[in-house]
Amino acid sequence: MKKKYPDVRLLVVIFFGPDFQIFGETIDEIMESYVETESEYAFRNLKKQTAQLLAMESDTELNNIMSELAENQFRPESWGETWRSFLQKVLQHLPE
Repeated sequence: MKKKYPDVRLLVVIFFGPDFQIFGETIDEIMESYVETESEYAFRNLKKQTAQLLAMESDTELNNIMSELAENQFRPESWGETWRSFLQKVLQHLPE
């Protein structure tokens, strides 16, 4: 999965990982930092990978994949989100 979704993995492990405060305190703030830090190429890849994940109908499958990618560095429940709602918020913050 790490090879199939590298940009999603980078986002959850680095930007939302244990040191997330470097980038902000909320999903909105952290995504603003991501957009300021990463390239347009990274946005396109993240958008594509996130859309692929959200296209999965099974929440169980999505949760399993995302848990594997996050490597216990991030859990959306502690932010009041599910994996699906978290990914939807991520998509909303990416430039067109």
